[in-house]
Amino acid sequence: MRISTAYEGILGDYFADNATDGPCNAYTDRPAMFALAGDVTGLRVRDIGCGAGRYVTELRARGAAEVVGVESGATLLRHARDRIGDDDAVTLHHHDLEEPLDFLPDDSFDLVVMALVHHHLEARRQLLAELHRVLRPGAGSCWSPRSTRPPTGSGTAAPTSTRTVSRRVSGTAAPRTPTAV
Repeated sequence: MRISTAYEGILGDYFADNATDGPCNAYTDRPAMFALAGDVTGLRVRDIGCGAGRYVTELRARGAAEVVGVESGATLLRHARDRIGDDDAVTLHHHDLEEPLDFLPDDSFDLVVMALVHHHLEARRQLLAELHRVLRPGAGSCWSPRSTRPPTGSGTAAPTSTRTVSRRVSGTAAPRTPTAV
């Protein structure tokens, strides 16, 4: 998501206030994502599109050793900083997710989490390649795109959560079959 189209101002405030307790986030997406992530104790985790910091704080509470959040919206980052407070194990970056993640080193994270961000992006392949680059060999990623397929009898789109795990073998990715929840 380009910085120019990110959740800003009043829209960013509204999103930050409602993302935590909204039905999609609180009862569907977030529980599925944490179930897929499993035990994060001691892991270095990257949160793409960290928004108001809900996943960042929960990942730390669940034992992640370090969490690096990246968000394109300055308003959402302000909310994230307020939520996180002083935690030396958390780093937040203001960055356009349509651009390469040049500030992150190769093979530096054990897990990448990207909740409800993928559908906002135009440069999806580029971002997924960047995520693969920053993951350590054998590391995993959990991401949840907003489904465009409405559930039966409903006029609204249903979220789906998917975990993709890729392993590096001789410098190439050997993906496992994604599991949908």
